[in-house]
Amino acid sequence: MEKLFRFSKWFVLFCALLVAARLAQQYVADKALEERAAVIGERVYGWRWQNISGDMQFNSQAKVIEAKVIKRGPNDGQVRIQGNQVVMAPNKSVNTGDQQQGASSTKNNSGAAEVTQSESKPLESKFKAVITLYKEKDKWLLGKVEAE
Repeated sequence: MEKLFRFSKWFVLFCALLVAARLAQQYVADKALEERAAVIGERVYGWRWQNISGDMQFNSQAKVIEAKVIKRGPNDGQVRIQGNQVVMAPNKSVNTGDQQQGASSTKNNSGAAEVTQSESKPLESKFKAVITLYKEKDKWLLGKVEAE
């Protein structure tokens, strides 16, 4: 019995190129989603807080070290991010009656103790989160952030 149908080498090469192009497209789409999640994660974990009087300010800077796609569909995706967060406290003077730990005090004219905080060391910590993004008109928008 002889073979009636046989794949040509050109057909096999064409199919291999289609598979390679699809894999490359998936890789690029995953990297774009990871990059978007990393930017959003840095914005979520990087913040600035100022009290009502405006004299004390706390801020945080975040750097995402790793982002990995957990699940990606046509309209949504989940990305696990990991990184470092640095929280910095103010180095300003505060007028209080109590002396804070790690601070030096002097008396001002009104008799209240003026407390000057010594150089505060930035507090560094690691963070992990799962970010859910939703796609709307070729843009990935933040859905929710779940801290781990």
